[in-house]
Amino acid sequence: MVTRKNNRRKKLDRKENRKVRNATKVSAHGITFKSKLEKMVYETLVEEGLNPKYEPITYTVWKGFRPTVPSYERSTKTKKLELAVKKLIDIRYTPDFILEYDGVTAIIEAKGKENELFPMRKKLFLGLLEKMPNTIYFVVRTKKETLEAIEIIKQYANENN
Repeated sequence: MVTRKNNRRKKLDRKENRKVRNATKVSAHGITFKSKLEKMVYETLVEEGLNPKYEPITYTVWKGFRPTVPSYERSTKTKKLELAVKKLIDIRYTPDFILEYDGVTAIIEAKGKENELFPMRKKLFLGLLEKMPNTIYFVVRTKKETLEAIEIIKQYANENN
């Protein structure tokens, strides 16, 4: 009986990863934001004369494949080892905001609490960004950091024009 409860908790934990933790969905400007932080970042960017797009692109940071090496895993039905033939799915990353400013692309992630997958996805995404010229990336947690990011974007654009 205890095992079953633990398994249920694990399933609930996995589902929890799909939403932003401890966040309140907010609608404003015709957009439903996943958190109040995202709304604040959006409004700050707009107030500063920038034109951010909210979650416009999902990047594939690692391409999935069908393994050719035999891999055996415990079956949930038979409790015996069985050949795993499932395709490994892509790993994707959707940044919160993307904006263009004087030939510079700025990608901004508004991050409150990080889930356990974010550090890995961020590293994979940074590897992808190496192939994207005139692109800068920010992870902001406060209005002050958002304003600092805006100043860096404007300074970076002036230096590269």
